Amino acid sequence: MLSTVLSIIAVVTGLASLWLSNEQWKKVKAKIAMIDDVGKAIEVLPAWYTERMMTDYWAFGLVTASGKTIAIQRIKAISDDGKWMDVELVEPSDRFNDQHDVLMAVADDRTSASIQIDKIVMAYELETS
Repeated sequence: MLSTVLSIIAVVTGLASLWLSNEQWKKVKAKIAMIDDVGKAIEVLPAWYTERMMTDYWAFGLVTASGKTIAIQRIKAISDDGKWMDVELVEPSDRFNDQHDVLMAVADDRTSASIQIDKIVMAYELETS
């Protein structure tokens, strides 16, 4: 009788362990990776600006759904699920002071940012050559 009870407890423990391991595997599998290779990034986010903004070092504007413009120099990486982009913000300067609602870096050494792609409604060049 005791051996039967212990066997049942062992089976239940084993099944619980299997279930927990499977749940942990799902979490690890779902982790987001950042893609910095242009060729792979345009497969995830095939917008016209992805390749250009990842290869050129220029002043680009990303307009958000709230109407603010985020001034960036380039896109550094895009998440493999297409939801986030890591960007390099334009350094603070006077060159965009005449434009309202332009967000830039707060300091020259604080230019990194992550942006939710679904909050961007328009992309354009802030400067001409």
